[in-house]
Amino acid sequence: MTRADAPPPAAPPPVYHLCPGVLHIHTTYSDGTGRVPDVARAAKRAGLRWIIITDHDDLRAGAEAGWHDGVAVLAGYEITPERNHYLVCGLEELIPNTLPPAEYVRLVAEKGGLGFVAHPDERVTNEYTRPFRWDDWNLRGFTGIELWNYMSEWIERYSPRRRYVNYFLPQFVVRGPTPATLAWWDRLAVEGWRPTGVVGADVHATRVRALGRVWEVFPYEHVFRALTDYLVLDSPLEADFAGAAAQILGALRAGRVIMANRTWGEAAGTRFEAHLPDGRRFTVGDEVPAEGPVALLFQAPRKAHITLYRDGTPVARVRGERALWFTAHEPGHYRAEARRWGQLWILTNHIHVGRTR
Repeated sequence: MTRADAPPPAAPPPVYHLCPGVLHIHTTYSDGTGRVPDVARAAKRAGLRWIIITDHDDLRAGAEAGWHDGVAVLAGYEITPERNHYLVCGLEELIPNTLPPAEYVRLVAEKGGLGFVAHPDERVTNEYTRPFRWDDWNLRGFTGIELWNYMSEWIERYSPRRRYVNYFLPQFVVRGPTPATLAWWDRLAVEGWRPTGVVGADVHATRVRALGRVWEVFPYEHVFRALTDYLVLDSPLEADFAGAAAQILGALRAGRVIMANRTWGEAAGTRFEAHLPDGRRFTVGDEVPAEGPVALLFQAPRKAHITLYRDGTPVARVRGERALWFTAHEPGHYRAEARRWGQLWILTNHIHVGRTR
């Protein structure tokens, strides 16, 4: 690993717009406890601009899609067979959950939808759940991977002795993607598939009775204030809902996503960019047609420990800084992580740097 480069006298101002939102949400149309307007209000309170509802094998939320008090509410669904769950966006028809995974992955792509492998690395069985793992990690053709799932992480680290500690201090339970999931994602980028990485809420606001009262595990607003997908847009969301929906789905398809756990600090203002000598700029999800060294900039709104990865291998690191500059002399798929208090705070999608010399 090399040291990060010294920053130039002044970094150029940002040119992209960050738009926070959340996907993988369940309502009363499946096994959630909130109606669509309730969920939208919780998203508004949590500072989100868009959400995608994904009830189990159900598209009824689509009738309520649109702007809800400044929040763009989109509706997809989650294909939920016994295992191999799959988040679908951008389709107005249900694909049966009785098909094999290869078939529904193919159909979603053929019909022009977006498909995300859901919680691929679940392993634990306990009194609340069993693992809904993705079995075939050799399968290709999906839009992206849900690298990090709020409820999966919490339930995977559940134990009867720690149930209340985990409930009241979830920030120390929701730690980040498994090493296996990250390695798979990086390997796919190297292979040329380049799936979009996202974080998912998987929020149901489940109600349970304990200690003589009814608790929500966890409320919509609580989860919405944690794992967040920031879309990196060329312009703010359009006022027209159809246009805004196209921007949201387009960014998800293109890998224009910066993921964050806002428990450790707001991530608005984060940037990860590639700068060429001729003034052109690129960001996450972009292909950089480089014929020479490429300057990479990661900048966070607060000081953090920042690590830059190339094809899954660390290549540069700074500690207690807000920015990392690095000159890339080799082609590869670069992504960045920022940690605060030892916990993963920000995780970017890749910038795909072409051949340099």
